[in-house]
Amino acid sequence: MPRKYKDEQELLQAVRQSDEEAFEYLFRSYYPRLRGYALRFVDDVETTNDILQECFLHFWERRRQIESVSVTSLLFVIVRNACLNYLKHKQLVEQQPLEDIAQVLGQEELYCWDFGADPEQKLLYEELQDQIRHVLRQLPDRCREVFVMSRFQHLKNREIAEKLQISTTAVEKHISKALKAFTGHFKNHYPPDVYLLLLMWWTTIP
Repeated sequence: MPRKYKDEQELLQAVRQSDEEAFEYLFRSYYPRLRGYALRFVDDVETTNDILQECFLHFWERRRQIESVSVTSLLFVIVRNACLNYLKHKQLVEQQPLEDIAQVLGQEELYCWDFGADPEQKLLYEELQDQIRHVLRQLPDRCREVFVMSRFQHLKNREIAEKLQISTTAVEKHISKALKAFTGHFKNHYPPDVYLLLLMWWTTIP
């Protein structure tokens, strides 16, 4: 961590207090590493730069929600998810399972908690997957159907509304209800860093 701040928690606290100088410092400090990481997913410099700009904007907009987490881990997860969303828009995910794309990109799994193949990390990943399925089962049928179509089948709200013959407002309400169920469950059962990283994933999917 650069010498201007004692550690990343001190830097995060300054950013949470809307210190624009601290945010610029964070941007300059982390950008080179994140850019190199993003280029492993998206082999296009201009697109990568656009993705990183959006990721840092996303971080700034949600700065007050972030507490006691590893800034490094959080930023890498945000960038990884943004790159995955870009690949989804290119219809790569629809053609291949996530695990296949992960192997092509040299990753063990795109949604693994960290960036290696540690057995404990895989166990956490599997546990989180089980918990996601658990929450899905608790949702009302229509709410679950809408959420799956949105977050797993990657349909736009308008497309979901047309398929189910309901209004886009109803679609938005179902998605909002599902998100509240997920955030409530994970907030109550996991430490803040796990909860916030999952929240970032759910809310950044278009």
